[in-house]
Amino acid sequence: MLDTTLDAQQKQLDIILAKTEAERAMMGVDMIDTVYQAVKQSIQNQHPEYSERALIAALFVRYYKNEFAEADLLKIVEGIKYYI
Repeated sequence: MLDTTLDAQQKQLDIILAKTEAERAMMGVDMIDTVYQAVKQSIQNQHPEYSERALIAALFVRYYKNEFAEADLLKIVEGIKYYI
């Protein structure tokens, strides 16, 4: 969506760049955590019956399903459910 004016974009950039590196890093960490919580809530809404272990396994699959071969992914998920 491109509904922000160039002036507003520049103001946002100026505000962000005026922050310290630590403040900008924390902004990034907060954004990552917000997305993680949204993904977690999405899985919980779809599968309210999941245990904490099943939820962690589902989060892993959601994030890494394209990074591993299916057989490897299944082994990892089983490990998560067993060891965590």
